[in-house]
Amino acid sequence: MAALVCVLDTSVLVGGLRPGEPSYAASRALLEMLVQQRAALFLPSIALPEAAAAIVRGSGSDRQAREDVALILQLPGLVVVSVDVTLATQAADLAASQRIRGCDAVYVALARSLGAILITLDRQQRERTPSSVTAFAPAEALAELRRR
Repeated sequence: MAALVCVLDTSVLVGGLRPGEPSYAASRALLEMLVQQRAALFLPSIALPEAAAAIVRGSGSDRQAREDVALILQLPGLVVVSVDVTLATQAADLAASQRIRGCDAVYVALARSLGAILITLDRQQRERTPSSVTAFAPAEALAELRRR
C-alpha cells in the first residue's frame, strides 16, 4: 500500500494538542493514527505562526505556544514546506477562483501540488476546495483510514 500523504491544517494540529478544544478527540486520534501508519505529513511554513497565535489566544501563555509549536515540529513524518513564489502564486490563483481565504488557499495549493489529502476543521475551506483535492474533517479522515 502506498504511503498516505496528508496536508494538515493548523486547526487540526491545535485541536489535537489542546484538550479543551471541541475537536480534541477526533483530531488527537487522527494524528495518532497518521503517525502509526507512518503517513507523510506536510505543513506550509505559515502553519507554525498560525498555531502559536491560536494557542496563545486560547491559553494566554506564550510559553505554552512555543512548547506546542516545538511538539508539532517533532511529529514523525513531518515536512514543513516554505511558501515560495510558486506556491504563493498557486494559492493566489485558488483564492481567486475558489473564493478561499488567503492562508487557507496555501494549504489547498500545497495539497494539490503534492496530490495529498487535506485535513482541516474549516468547513468553508473544505467546501471551497476544488474537486482535484480531497479534503476531510478529522472525523471523516479517521473513518476513511479505518475502512482501509
